[in-house]
Amino acid sequence: MVPKRSAKSWKECIRHFTWAWHTVIMGTGATAAVVHAFPYGHESLAIKVVTLLLFFLNLLLFVIICSATIARYMMFPQVWSIMLQHPTHSLFIGTFPMGAVTIINIALVINQEWAFGGTGFLYTLWGLWWLDCLVSYAIVFGMLYVMMTKQKHTLSKMAAVWLLPVVTLIVASSTGGLLSAALKPHSFTMALFTTCFSLTMVIIGLSLALMMITVYLTRLILHGPPDITVILSAFMILGPLGQGGYSFLINGQNLSELLPIYQGDDFPMSPLTGQMLYAVCFCASYILWSMGICWFLVGLCSTISMFRKQGIVPFSMSYWGLVFPNGVYAMLSVQLGTVLNSDFFRVFGAIWSAFVFLLWFSIFVRTIPAILDTSIFNAPYLAATPSLLPFAEKQGDSESTDTSTYPNESRTSPA
Repeated sequence: MVPKRSAKSWKECIRHFTWAWHTVIMGTGATAAVVHAFPYGHESLAIKVVTLLLFFLNLLLFVIICSATIARYMMFPQVWSIMLQHPTHSLFIGTFPMGAVTIINIALVINQEWAFGGTGFLYTLWGLWWLDCLVSYAIVFGMLYVMMTKQKHTLSKMAAVWLLPVVTLIVASSTGGLLSAALKPHSFTMALFTTCFSLTMVIIGLSLALMMITVYLTRLILHGPPDITVILSAFMILGPLGQGGYSFLINGQNLSELLPIYQGDDFPMSPLTGQMLYAVCFCASYILWSMGICWFLVGLCSTISMFRKQGIVPFSMSYWGLVFPNGVYAMLSVQLGTVLNSDFFRVFGAIWSAFVFLLWFSIFVRTIPAILDTSIFNAPYLAATPSLLPFAEKQGDSESTDTSTYPNESRTSPA
């Protein structure tokens, strides 16, 4: 009989509080956006109420999770370098700006559709978006540098979590498109600059993501599906594809309304300039949507294959990585239905949106008891390291080295 694990102390829970917790914010924010964009009953009171409830829940989660993250590195400063050297769990740092930007998205909905805060609040959101862009760029190129110089990676151990740092640019670009549309009545220049900057971000992010997806396909062919601890990350590929396609549609529509600046006979001053660029963005979006179908099937096959070999994945934070990618793919499908006035895409998007909401709800419900018994607080990369005392305790008692404070963790599950 396996002995029952004792609950962790609150300090140990903080020590094991990983960056993967920000996927909870990402998933909840994506679910709020999916509910708001649901193609049927869009103006109903129920849709508005659920959207607001999810927004305020996500805002509360953001405050709690960010506070716990700050407390972790203040109490255990040594954990930062240990985390940064880990080839998988360090990549989850990219979930921070992606989670934050989902809050900006729904706050913009509240500002535009329900007239909250006026123009001042709109510019505040715009400023917060620029801050998020700065953090996203720092994470993308900072983590690429760390991956190249500080970590050891092999093709046989590669997982789709490689995408997490680079997707930050793609996610921020779609928010930039939404903000640009809101800024257009107030400042043509700001709207055009925001759209162009957003398109640059999505192109940079997608170029890096598509390269990594190609490498991931090579890894699947040569070495088979990833280990069961990271197999659910196979669905993360829907993230850059769905969000990238959505970003192209939103920013392309902005260009069709903003260009040309001056009338002329030739490109880019032709009256058709905006529409031509919109058509290019639409084609890119549809290609990404089609690739999403392909990679969903590949991820499904990989997961089923691993389930047959090793059984069901034990519940952990890795389950939260399923919500956001499926959420943004549902958003792309709904937006394609709007652009094309297509019943097929509306129905397809509605079904996928309903699936995302049920997925979020089931994972959220399963997370609560795991928090109460502290089993979900687990950073595998700390299991093999010596006990780390909080910084304040080390200052007060430099001779204290009692390893019983934080018992050795033998169970490994994804952060």
